[in-house]
Amino acid sequence: MSWRESVSKLCITLALAGCAHRQAPAAEPSLPPPEAAPEGGSQKAARARLRAVIRDRSFLEQLAESERTTTIFEPFSGRMVIIYMVDDRGAARGAQVSDLAESGVARDALRPVVEWNLAKLLFDPVNCESHSISEPARRSYYESSRLLLDTQWADLAAKVGTVVVAAPSNDTLFVACNPTPEILHKLSVVVQNTYPRAPRPVSPSLLTWSKGGFRELPAP
Repeated sequence: MSWRESVSKLCITLALAGCAHRQAPAAEPSLPPPEAAPEGGSQKAARARLRAVIRDRSFLEQLAESERTTTIFEPFSGRMVIIYMVDDRGAARGAQVSDLAESGVARDALRPVVEWNLAKLLFDPVNCESHSISEPARRSYYESSRLLLDTQWADLAAKVGTVVVAAPSNDTLFVACNPTPEILHKLSVVVQNTYPRAPRPVSPSLLTWSKGGFRELPAP
């Protein structure tokens, strides 16, 4: 049985699963103030190409040293790191200092700019019911990057309460709202089975949202 069939069977058995429903786009975060000098069309285009993905640290270790030392990244949670990218019509590569200069973005403003771009790309906020597990219907290369959209998660937590998520691969995101211990255990099993088979694995961990961001949960 494939992991997708396992997820489907789990959802049917529990009668708790549901896919995210399309909602009106959430308010987009504000971009940092523009530089004093007027920006041209090429600078705006370069800024719009900035993205980020979340990966395990082992992803960086597998890169060639020349690429690893020039790619911009930072810690996210546990073994997960944020790797900044430039997406040029679907061909993604690691973002470098020269890309910041081209786009007119300061290093400390990079994440807000990336969040702005991802919010426009992943504009359907995740939604789920209490005591349920859901998997957004839209499968995107950047689906796991939704973890960086703090506004969406804060809004969801304010509406439903406890939010637990898992991103075993780049295009798969599970969300559990007010999960029971039984649901957490079943979610953990599905994620543990999915993660090793993923073409682009992210993490086998479960994360919970708090005011300070996501933090990893102990294994159930």
